[in-house]
Amino acid sequence: MIDLKSFSSYPNNLKLIIIIPLALLYLLLQNNDNAQPKNNPETLSQLDNESLISKFEGNEVLEEKYKLFEAEGVNRKTSFSKEIIEKVIETANSFLGVPNQFGGTTLEGIDASGLVYISIKKHSDLNFPRTSEEMARYGQIILNPDDLIMGDLVFFHNTYEIDRIITSVGIYLGNGSFINSSSSKGVTISDINDPYYWKSKFFYGTRIFN
Repeated sequence: MIDLKSFSSYPNNLKLIIIIPLALLYLLLQNNDNAQPKNNPETLSQLDNESLISKFEGNEVLEEKYKLFEAEGVNRKTSFSKEIIEKVIETANSFLGVPNQFGGTTLEGIDASGLVYISIKKHSDLNFPRTSEEMARYGQIILNPDDLIMGDLVFFHNTYEIDRIITSVGIYLGNGSFINSSSSKGVTISDINDPYYWKSKFFYGTRIFN
């Protein structure tokens, strides 16, 4: 260990021998740190969390799934231009009537997240997740369906049995309607306030176009 008090009395060439390796080590550590992905998950307020958890009506399995999901971060920023919203919706509408197919992304068959992914990817070079649960981490979260606007993504929970909380996604079209691919009907336009199904399955929306 260097005695700082006596360091000033060292010959200049000795000082350089000590300082240069330390400086290089510091720069190396800084570069390695910058190269690592930063995991700074955004979380929701306690009130918003309570609002979402209340949707599970005491179902502890769903609550645990949600807690695991939320811990990985939500409300992540995106940079999609709102100028492409109409084109994204036009692409999604071109799949109307296409049957649902798990993992599908073509006119032969397409699933819910595939429909959203393809519709966005066609009009933007920005990266976006392929699965609904990862999509749900991006954009400003909207809890009240009445606050949704055209182009918002809408996410649903517990539409089928799986080990994650977000199980389906669609694109909000306005006036309470959204487009998505469901397992029973394929790509259709539905009412988000449908009291027989979608209203109870709605989890939240996200605004990814700015």
